[in-house]
Amino acid sequence: MTTENPYIFLKNNFFLQFLIADRFRIYRHIVACSSLLAFLLLTKQWGDYEGMIDHWDWIERWLGLTATFYLNMYVFIPRFFFKGKLATYIILLTLWVFFLLGSTYYLNFVLWKEYIIGRNMIAATKTPASIIIFPALFYVVPFIMTSTLIKTLQVWVKDSERMQELERQANESELQALRSQIQPHFLFNMLNSINILVHIDPEKASYTLVKLSDFLRHLLYQSHEERVFLSSELRFLADYLSLEAMRRDDFTYELTYNEKNIQGIQIPPNILLILAENAVKHSTDSLSPTYIYMKCENKEGWLHFSVRNSVPLEPNSQQKFSGIGLPNLRRRLELLYGNHFELSQEALAQEYIVTLALQL
Repeated sequence: MTTENPYIFLKNNFFLQFLIADRFRIYRHIVACSSLLAFLLLTKQWGDYEGMIDHWDWIERWLGLTATFYLNMYVFIPRFFFKGKLATYIILLTLWVFFLLGSTYYLNFVLWKEYIIGRNMIAATKTPASIIIFPALFYVVPFIMTSTLIKTLQVWVKDSERMQELERQANESELQALRSQIQPHFLFNMLNSINILVHIDPEKASYTLVKLSDFLRHLLYQSHEERVFLSSELRFLADYLSLEAMRRDDFTYELTYNEKNIQGIQIPPNILLILAENAVKHSTDSLSPTYIYMKCENKEGWLHFSVRNSVPLEPNSQQKFSGIGLPNLRRRLELLYGNHFELSQEALAQEYIVTLALQL
């Protein structure tokens, strides 16, 4: 016996989708307002008031209940309930309900008192206000509970969709990162360079082996973590660029940051590596010197990371993009940070610049 995934059930259920999906938003509002209007018209006792006041009575009730429904759904719940401010939420909601009921009582039994002609309403005018107002709470509570349920369901489904897409994106990113970053030709070139250095400069060969070991260890272990320390990522970038320097002639690089300035900051793994890999890939030039300059800074609650790399004098038209790439990086950042990031690119004649800003 198999158990159906509740998320799949929600996606395939038209009624639930009508309640939560953005594409049905306008129709949902029309149905909700129309249903409430029909309910009030069908249950109203006509003839309680004289003339047009008899119509203003149900209009006032419709506006009050509609305002309660939407105020709870779009203001009180998102700003207070979902942010853990439960006491504030209860206080504000209670104040609003009593304001609504008090206003309704004032209109019906004070302002429109002289227009009352129905027997039940005439008898109600002799009843204490508290006896009329408090039972009316049970009339308002169902609308509050309904709006709370719908809003909670909407948020839960959207969070589930976001988490599933993040998981899928992470799995795809991990596979693509491993394929692009541990390419056989990269390891072959590095091992071949180390083999030559063993005879020419054994000390340098040993240093290169240590850096290569750190490089592979980072990819195989830290890439599986949800978040890693920024300082660790930057040290890894330095190792990555130092290995690249072993493979190139006339290649210079610089990674600038203040250790104290970034202390304790954590970010998703391999985000900065993607930018470094992109710079390495598209700065290769066998005819002229090349460079990559990186800078990282924590400023006013934002992490700023910039990469500047040289551009080949004669671009290789056969060069193909590989790895995760900037478009997929942007999509991953959208999933992780929403609107709280900035990724920009600037192509100059002899230089290419990529800047990334993440809100911490």
